[in-house]
Amino acid sequence: MAVTLRLDIEEEDLPFDFLGVSCTDAGHRFCWNLNRALGTELSFHQELHVQHKKRPPTKHCVWRHEDEFGGWTFDVVWNRSPEGAMIPNLVHFDYLLRIESIIGEQANRLMDSLRTMRRVAACFPVEASAVRGHEVLYYE
Repeated sequence: MAVTLRLDIEEEDLPFDFLGVSCTDAGHRFCWNLNRALGTELSFHQELHVQHKKRPPTKHCVWRHEDEFGGWTFDVVWNRSPEGAMIPNLVHFDYLLRIESIIGEQANRLMDSLRTMRRVAACFPVEASAVRGHEVLYYE
């Protein structure tokens, strides 16, 4: 008698939560307004060079806020720079906020603040499964 075994292979969960933001402000201006609205200290962290198939490489700035006492960190990634989108299937978002798994109270405060900022058209949580090509978001 043949025995059939089924393997349950789970996809690896991303250690981050994401918010997508549509805003017409340039990156430094967006971060400055976010700092004012939230009382955070976003500062330039690094520039990412991303190479997609069949497209020229693009450059994307990353700004980081680290709260030593509150224990939460988030990055603002300029998804839609003048050279093109970093995550092509999320081209409708100008910025992605990569939050290190704090979602809860801080994320709700963050979303509420983002939605009331001037020039922000929309702010939505983004399912990690919707982020195709997420390997570009693994940086330090």
